[in-house]
Amino acid sequence: MPISSGLAFGLLIIPILALLIVIHEFGHFFAARSVGVKVEEFGIGIPPRARGWRRNGVLWSINWIPFGGFVRVKGEDGADMGEGSMNRKGPGQRAFFLVAGSAMNFIAAIILSIVIVAFQGVPDTTSNIYIATVVEGSPAAGAGWQPGDTIHAVDGEVVTTSGQLQDAIGDRAGERVGVTIRRGDELIETSVVPREDPPARQGATGIEMVQGSPSILRITDVDPGSAAAAAGWQSGDEIVAIDGIQLEAEAQARNLFAANIGEEIPVTVERDGQTVETTVTMPQLTVSLTQVLTDTPASDARLYPADILNSIDGQPVTDAAAFLDLLEAAEGTTVPVEVMREDRPLTVNLTVPALDEDQNPLDAIGANARVENPYEALGTDGIIGRVYNPVPAGQVIPEGWAQFWEITSGTFAQLRTMVTEGVDPNTLVGPVGMGQMTSELLTQSATPVWVTLAIITVVISVSLGVLNLMPLPALDGGRLLFVLIEVLRGGRRISPEKEGLVHLAGMVV
Repeated sequence: MPISSGLAFGLLIIPILALLIVIHEFGHFFAARSVGVKVEEFGIGIPPRARGWRRNGVLWSINWIPFGGFVRVKGEDGADMGEGSMNRKGPGQRAFFLVAGSAMNFIAAIILSIVIVAFQGVPDTTSNIYIATVVEGSPAAGAGWQPGDTIHAVDGEVVTTSGQLQDAIGDRAGERVGVTIRRGDELIETSVVPREDPPARQGATGIEMVQGSPSILRITDVDPGSAAAAAGWQSGDEIVAIDGIQLEAEAQARNLFAANIGEEIPVTVERDGQTVETTVTMPQLTVSLTQVLTDTPASDARLYPADILNSIDGQPVTDAAAFLDLLEAAEGTTVPVEVMREDRPLTVNLTVPALDEDQNPLDAIGANARVENPYEALGTDGIIGRVYNPVPAGQVIPEGWAQFWEITSGTFAQLRTMVTEGVDPNTLVGPVGMGQMTSELLTQSATPVWVTLAIITVVISVSLGVLNLMPLPALDGGRLLFVLIEVLRGGRRISPEKEGLVHLAGMVV
């Protein structure tokens, strides 16, 4: 029976873990050799032993259980005090041996981070403000702004976040403000006069905006008989332009599709390195209920989650704004609401109560709703990938270190949260869970597979290094704690037999 790609991706966690554990144990191996401790066995996997052979006095073994590995050194049992025993070494040498495994994991993560930066670059984290909708008759419409445009600057000052934009025009109501719009590669100088008292949900300029970072949009699935299928889209296509506008971010694509309901839109895709021009007809987006509270007007009207709203009082529900406007218009009255339920039209009577000032009409009727994702309406699914920027040769090592340190500091922050706030059992995963996560990341990422695998390997390597340094029995950190106690006691060591019992109890627990 053939193995699915998802299962194959998940199984990749086995060689990743095996490699990182071998790297960890080689750290202990080389450290033991460097301080004169005899290495008795280097094992890959967990016993029982499948095969073993001796070379240079070391038993090299392969064991049946593929997760784990170990380095067994002379004196590990706590009783051997002979030549080459770990028990005859000072605290500094034993500490060096204990931290060497984690150190090798950190070194491997640093090297791999540098390789990723050298060949793939670093993620582009710049932010832009994209126009989602433009209200007809608004100052933005009068200035010629269009969905998909990028708001580049206000009065010559570059803005990259919605907060910066609000600060730039928030106190300028009634004044003319110069705004630079970027459309594709063209910068367009415009001016608007923000309204002092705009209509509800329109804002001072009459736009809805979204903030996004550079990204790519790749199609993974196309439903048969859908608008996407009729346009000739295929799995693996990358959408690079919509209606002649080159895409910088997925947020642009979503806005451009939603702004052209019922229209034929030219869409440029990249397929196998070739540019393909297509045309797609954008279907109407549906508005559906996601929640209906009990003992509310919505529940009294026998509305249910998943109902698709067709009309209110005979007026079509075309988008979120239309839905809210129609509810507000029906304030204090009972109106017919037509919904689609299980592919059948149904009409119910909804009583919309009087609204308090600034009250959301959805709260008043006791419901919540969502607008259909444009990709759902088109009959396609996709993955969003980050855009990477190349790094100058002189900055590769510093950037690689920065990427490594970001992951390491994040790991320590998670540990601190676990210690201070407790451990959520649902967040803990073993090898099977790690395999599932690996499969999901590989199937849902537009980043090259090798980059995703490398990033996963870095994260696990750092986690393995940090975990082994935790002061818990049987871990390197637990053994290191006994060395520290010995130093604090002025060189008086807890007997190896007693220390061994503590570690044995830790393993049992």
